[in-house]
Order: sequence, then C-alpha cells, then structure tokens
Amino acid sequence: MNEDKHKYRRIIIILILATALSVTSAAASEISLTGSVNKTDIAFEDSVTLTVEIKWLGDITAYNFQVLPLPTCENLKVAGTSSSISSKTSEGQGITIRTFKYVLRPTQAGVGTIEPVTLDYVHVPDSTTGQLATQQFKVLIAAPLLRGNETNLPWFAKILILLAALVVVVVVIIIIVRKKSVRVEPEITPGQKFLEELENVKRDFSNDRKQFFTRLHRILVIYLENSHNLNLSGKTTQLMLAEMEPLEMPVVLKEKIGQWLMQADKEKFAPGTGSPGDVVRLATEIDDIFRK
Repeated sequence: MNEDKHKYRRIIIILILATALSVTSAAASEISLTGSVNKTDIAFEDSVTLTVEIKWLGDITAYNFQVLPLPTCENLKVAGTSSSISSKTSEGQGITIRTFKYVLRPTQAGVGTIEPVTLDYVHVPDSTTGQLATQQFKVLIAAPLLRGNETNLPWFAKILILLAALVVVVVVIIIIVRKKSVRVEPEITPGQKFLEELENVKRDFSNDRKQFFTRLHRILVIYLENSHNLNLSGKTTQLMLAEMEPLEMPVVLKEKIGQWLMQADKEKFAPGTGSPGDVVRLATEIDDIFRK
C-alpha cells in the first residue's frame, strides 16, 4: 500500500515538472531576441549600426524587461542610440516588436568586437522568467586616413613652405601698416564747400559788385545741386525757387537762399549802387546763417 502511494506521488511530481517545463518552453517560444549589424567592414571615419530586435506574441503588457544596457565593445564606442516600438497581426495573433539601435564609431583600427546583448524578461501572466542573448559581432576597421597636414613632403620642402608663408605674412603686415599711415582726408560736406567758396568770393571780389553777385549766384546753385541732388543747369531763378519748395531744409535757410538768389540774379545783370562794405556784410550774414 505504501509502495502504491509512493508510486502515485512520483507520477504526480513528474506530471507537475512536465507541465512547468512545457509552460516555460511555450513562453520562451513566444519571445525572441535578434541582433544584426549593417556593416562588417568600415573605414575609421565611418560608423556601424547595431540593431537589436525583441519580438513577442501579445501586446506591450505581455512581458516585462528593463531597457537594454549599452553594448560592451572593443575598439568601438557608442555614439548614439534610438528605440522604437510597433505592433502587427500575423495569423490572427498580435505581435509586438521593440527595436533598439546603437551607432558605434571606431576608437582604434583593427577588429572591432561587439559583445552579446543580454535580455532578462518576465512573462507577465504567469511570472515566468527567462533570458535571451544576441550573438557576438566582429567588424573590420580600416586604418585612419592621413590628414591634410600629415604629408610625406621632405624636410626641405616643408621649410620652403614655411618661409613662403612667413614672407606672405610680412608683406601683409607691411601693407596694413602703410594703409594706416596714409592720412585719410575727412569728407567735405556741401555746406563746408560752400563756405570755403564764399570766403574766396569775398576775398577776391569784395570790390567788384557785379562779379561778387555773379559768383555768389553760382556757388549757391552748386550748393543746392550737391546737397539735394538737383539739376538746376540752365534754369531761371524762378524755376530754381520752385524746385526748392519741396526740399527738406530749415525754413529760415530756404527763405534766405531764395532771397540771395533773387538779389544775386538782379545785381549780376544790373548792379545797383552800394559800397564794398555792403558786400562784406552780406557775405558775413550768409556765413553766419550757414554755420547755425
């Protein structure tokens, strides 16, 4: 009787173990981990992308697992990461796919090694645990390219290049110094130019009334043309006054210039009587108004 009890107990234990193994195997078959690299032979200045994909039956809540750790590498380093998740239906079953991508850049020429990435997971409905791992990858890394300054020129050629560069630098410095030493004359405004010409007219023609007003008329016209971009050549004084109306300038100055033009126009053709002191006083008045 005792032997029968022991026999039945062994059978029950075997059945329980078989059921547990069946559940574990089924859970493992419902989740997979794969890895791949987009290149196995790269230049030193290039990069390789490791893609790790976790795929399982069910929605996103079917399995629990931590975010995958950064891959352990030799002669390579992680330069960037990204991840995504998607789902689809196949043969009436929902499938969830979680993808991790790692951009790896070389740190040394030779063979780069990417160690297996391990995934520890928990099957949520029955708390079954498991572990999956990708395979190891190897990437051939070429030697770095020579930089622009890493040339194979002989030593005397390098010295000649250095001397030529020094000569260029010295020439540029000399040119800059010479430019700075050249005195730059300040720009003369139309008003300043007018006052200079007025002083010349006063000095040269203070005793010749007709010539004074003839020259005064001319330098007033030149001032208006230069300061307000007008073309008054061949126009009468009346037309000049009409051209002055819309100009933006102080009202007093505009009125005075109109008066001086009319007086000069009259005096240069039929000079009136007056003393040289009148001409000097008029020139002084014009100078004072222009300087205000």
